[in-house]
Amino acid sequence: MNISASVLSRFISLQQSGQELRMLLDDVGIEVKRFSTEQQAGDLFTLELLANRGDHHCYLGVARELSGRTGATICSPQIADLTVGECPIEVRLSSPLCGVYTATLMERAGDDSPLNEAQLAPLQAAEIHSLTAAVDASNLANLELGQPTHAFDADTIVGGIAIRASLAGEQAWPLFADDKVELPEGTLVIADDEKILAIAGVIGCEESKTTATTTRLLLESAHFDPVAVRKASRALGIATDSSARFERGSDPSAVLLGAGRVIQLLESTGSWKRVGATRQVGSWTDPARAIPLSITAASTFLGMALGSTEVVERLERYGFTVHGTGESLSIIVPPHRLWDVEYPADLYEELAKSIGYNHTPEGLPPVEMGALPTHADQVKLQVEEVLLGDGFYEVFTSGFHGTQTTDRLGLPEHHPLSEHIQTTNALDRGYGLVKNNCLAQAVEAIASNRRVGIEPIKMYEWTRTFHPDPSADNSICTERAVLWAAASGSQAASDWSGAAPAADAWFFKGLVQEIATALQLPLVVGPADPSQPLSDCLHPGRQAAITLDGSTVGLLGEIHPRICAAHKLKRSRPVYLEIGRAALHQLATVPRYAERSAHQPIQRSLAFTLPLRIKAGQVQAILGAQASVQVMDLFRHVEEGEPVRTVTFQLVFDNPTGSTTAEQVNQRCEGLIAQVTGVLGERGVRLRG
Repeated sequence: MNISASVLSRFISLQQSGQELRMLLDDVGIEVKRFSTEQQAGDLFTLELLANRGDHHCYLGVARELSGRTGATICSPQIADLTVGECPIEVRLSSPLCGVYTATLMERAGDDSPLNEAQLAPLQAAEIHSLTAAVDASNLANLELGQPTHAFDADTIVGGIAIRASLAGEQAWPLFADDKVELPEGTLVIADDEKILAIAGVIGCEESKTTATTTRLLLESAHFDPVAVRKASRALGIATDSSARFERGSDPSAVLLGAGRVIQLLESTGSWKRVGATRQVGSWTDPARAIPLSITAASTFLGMALGSTEVVERLERYGFTVHGTGESLSIIVPPHRLWDVEYPADLYEELAKSIGYNHTPEGLPPVEMGALPTHADQVKLQVEEVLLGDGFYEVFTSGFHGTQTTDRLGLPEHHPLSEHIQTTNALDRGYGLVKNNCLAQAVEAIASNRRVGIEPIKMYEWTRTFHPDPSADNSICTERAVLWAAASGSQAASDWSGAAPAADAWFFKGLVQEIATALQLPLVVGPADPSQPLSDCLHPGRQAAITLDGSTVGLLGEIHPRICAAHKLKRSRPVYLEIGRAALHQLATVPRYAERSAHQPIQRSLAFTLPLRIKAGQVQAILGAQASVQVMDLFRHVEEGEPVRTVTFQLVFDNPTGSTTAEQVNQRCEGLIAQVTGVLGERGVRLRG
C-alpha cells in the first residue's frame, strides 16, 4: 500500500520529518518497504501491512496507530449525514453472509465535474488512475476510511436488487474480464431480476458499471463475511483493493460512514445529488466484547510499573473504551479491532506498541534448575544412539494421508487398516484421513528418495497412529505411539568379499537385538504373527514378530512385493520395522551374574525337512521347550518335484552338575523328534536321516 505523508497529515498532525516518520512507522509495527522523497505529492511510503490488520489498509487506520504512540489527535474527513429510510430501488437481503447493506440513489445535477486535485491526492500516491467522479470517490472512501463501496449505473438495474447466494451454473461478467465466468455455487452476489451486478466484496460487473454518460447511480456500502469474500476471490482468481480489505475483516460500524464520504465527495463537485433516503437492510449490533485487564499482570508482562491512568490513556488512543478504575479494568474492544483483539495478551501488545519496545526494560528471563530426564527421555536417547550409530536418519511425516496412499497398500475393503478417522472439509484430499499406519508413508518416503537417486536409505520416526474406536475415552479413536524404521539398499558395513550386503529382515533382527541390549529388555524376534494388521503388508515368508514377555509388541520384515510395485520400486526389496513405544518404556530387566558351571553343556543337531508352507519357527518352538535352540543351517532342494527346505537346529542341553549322560540326552532328543513328527508330521515335516 502506498501512502503520502502530506495526505496522512490531514488525518493526524505530526511534527516528524519524512525520515523520522519512516522510523516511527517501522517502530509501531507498520513496515516501510520503500521511502521516496521525489514524488509530486511529497514523501511517499510503500507499506508492508500485517495479514491480520485489515484496519491498517487506510489512512485513518495508520493515523490511529501513530496516535496510539504519540497521543496526537486524529482528524476524519468530511462525511455527509445520511438519513436511513426508503430508497426508490427495492433492496432484498437473503443471505447471512452479508451483515449490513446500504443503497443510496443519486442522479446527475449538472455536467460531470471531476474531483479537485487535493481530493485526488490519495489516488495519485496509490498509483490509481482517475476515471470518473463516481469511481474516484468510491476508491477514495476505501483509501481514507477503509470502507469499500461500489457504484452501479442505476439505469442498468432491472427491478430491485438482491444480496443472495449464486445458483449452480450461474454466470457473471466481472469488470475487465473478456467474457462471463461461471461462479461456484453459493458465492455471495449482488443481483437484479435478470443478472448479477457484482461479486460481493470482490468486484463489480461489466453490465452494471458506471461510465462518463451515467446519469443515475446506486451507491452500495456494506459489510460482508470475510471468509466468503476470501473464498470467492480465490475461486475466481481476482484480487482487488476491496477484497483485500473485506477478507481481513471490515468495520461493521463504518458502512454508513463510507457511503457518507462518497456522497460528500460527489456532492462537492456540484454534479450529483441524492434521491430519497438511504436504504439499509440487515443489522449489526456491537457485541461490546469485554476483556478483563489486570494492571499488575500487564506490568509484570512488560517488566515495568504501569499506572491505571496511563493504561487507560494509552488504550483509549487506539479506540478502546475502558470501564473501571484501579487494579482491575474492563476493556471494550472497538468494532474495527474485533477481528484481532480477544485476549489480555492482545492488550499487552497494544500497550507495548504505545510505550515503544525501545522504551521497555531489557533483561534475561529467569533461569531455574532443569529437571532430570524422564525414563521416556532416557529410552529415546538410548534407542537413537543405536539407530544413529547404524546410519539411520530421523524423518518427520504428516499425521494425515489420502485415499491414494492407502489404495497402494492393496488391502481388501474390510481390512482393519481400511478403517480411518476422516477429517471434515480437508483443504487437500491428500490429507483427508488421519493415519492409522506408518508403513504407507515409509514406502512413499523410500520411493521419493530413490527417484532423486538417494540410496542407501535408512530412516526412522517417533510418531503416533490413530485407530477408530467408539469405546475410547474420546468416543472417536485410540492412539498408539510407535517407533518405525525403514531401510533400502546396502548396509553401512561390507562383508569379506568387499560388497556391502543389502538391508534385509536379518539386518533388522540384529537392530532389534541391539536395542534390546541397550535397554536391557528381553525383546525376542520370533515367528510372524498373522493377527497383526500390518502383517499383510509384509512379505509372507520374510517377516517376523517382536515379542516382549510373550506378547507381540511389533514386527519386522520385507515390504510386500505388491506394495513395492504400486510405488514403482523396481529391483528393490525395502524392509520395515515397527515397535510400540509402550514396550520400549518397560523397566529394564537387570541381568544378574551367575557363575558358570564347570561342566560343559551337551550339544546335539537335528535336521528336519519342511515343506514351504511350514515355518521353521514352528519346529523351533517345540524343540525349545527342553533345550536352547538355534538355526544352524538351511538347505533348499526339491523332492518328488516339490521344493522343500532342510533346516538344521542345534540343541544345547545344560549340564550344571555333570550328572547328565549322553544317553539321557539322546533319549530326550528322541522324545523331541517324536513330538515334532506327532504335531507336524501329517503336514509333511520329517526327520532327515
